[in-house]
Amino acid sequence: MKKLKTRLDAFSDAVIAIILTIMVLDLTPVLKNNWSDYIFLSKQIGIYVISFAFVANMWYQHATLFNEIDDMTYRIMLYDFLFLIPLSLTPLATNMMASNTTRIPVMAYGVLLGVVSACFRLLTSSVMHFEYTDTSKMRQLYRKIFGRHNTIYIVSNVVLIVLAYFFPQIVLWFYLPYPLVYLLLSSRDRQQMYDASQLTTEQRQQYLKLPQNAINRFREIVQNQAQPANGTTQTASHPQNSLTGWLDHPVGADSAGNPINPLDHNSSGDAEAIRKQRQAQWEEFAKQMKQASKTYRDQAHKNHKQEQDIKHDQVKQAERVAEQQQDQRKHDAEQAAKEAELKRKAREEESKQAAKEAERQQDLEKDSARQAAKDLERQAKAKRRVAKEEIKIAERQQKAQHKAEREDAKAEIRKQKLAQKAKQYGDHTPDAQPKPDSDKEPNNKD
Repeated sequence: MKKLKTRLDAFSDAVIAIILTIMVLDLTPVLKNNWSDYIFLSKQIGIYVISFAFVANMWYQHATLFNEIDDMTYRIMLYDFLFLIPLSLTPLATNMMASNTTRIPVMAYGVLLGVVSACFRLLTSSVMHFEYTDTSKMRQLYRKIFGRHNTIYIVSNVVLIVLAYFFPQIVLWFYLPYPLVYLLLSSRDRQQMYDASQLTTEQRQQYLKLPQNAINRFREIVQNQAQPANGTTQTASHPQNSLTGWLDHPVGADSAGNPINPLDHNSSGDAEAIRKQRQAQWEEFAKQMKQASKTYRDQAHKNHKQEQDIKHDQVKQAERVAEQQQDQRKHDAEQAAKEAELKRKAREEESKQAAKEAERQQDLEKDSARQAAKDLERQAKAKRRVAKEEIKIAERQQKAQHKAEREDAKAEIRKQKLAQKAKQYGDHTPDAQPKPDSDKEPNNKD
């Protein structure tokens, strides 16, 4: 069914060409001399460039994938149709996003890119299953080589879809470098996949155990050595250590510049020579790895021995320091004991002095108390004398007051008697004036 595979390639190319044609036909021409219309057209052209780059990258991935096989299965054909279905929706999503650059169209565009990429990975898996007989090992190689970048694509697309909900105008232009990065990384991954497929089963098992930095070193060895048609080894003219080297690298070639499908371009002898060269390069790489591992082990053993010596010296130094610290602590303890003894004696002396001082203070307090008691007794006696004097004075004052009151009472009585006599005389001799009783002397005696 090689002829059917050729027609399927032509059918896929035609569908992709129609997709690109429809996208450019959807651009709205400017019929009026209006700057706003030209600005809108520029925006549409920019979005068209984004979609063109994505579809063109899918065409390249599809072409290089189908170039590796001469026949196909029904599974590959069905998966190819499944891949072309969402890819055909690219003009619709592009037109929607150009006409209304809001969150929903931009997010829908990102979802469409994710679906197309997922369908293409499904198609790639079916091609890998058909191309290689050692399916399990080659799938492991595919996951090891392509898996890291596929994870980056998925995570990046999910992040862009989420950000498109908040910043659709900005996220739109981040879809432009997506196919360019995809093109660069996938071409390198495909070259590594072909290089790994040229190895023996045992070498592939060793390849699967390598970390990423070791895989990159093996790729550098392959890049730096090319295999011309005459079988001699020379330095590669276009190593892919930079962007310029990648641009000048032949399309559909391995890391050394040889065609990925040598059966279509070279003789079987050249293909076998390339396979032997890869295996020889792997042996050289394995020797370098073993030498590096031995050097690493020797260096690690040397470093371990140095670390042990350093630790031993540190232990000795720590023991000396501990001994010095112990002697210092012992000396400090003895010094502290002496100081404590001196402090104890000082406290005893202070307590004796304090006891004597307290005794003197107590004697002083007793003397003060006795003196105070005597003072209080004298004050009490003085108060009693003052009280007695005050009582005597009060009694004399009271007697004098009583005497004055009696004198006043007697004087009042005399006045009353004189008034009565005057009244009596006045009744008989009205004109006569009463004579004062001047002959009588007042009796001042009690």
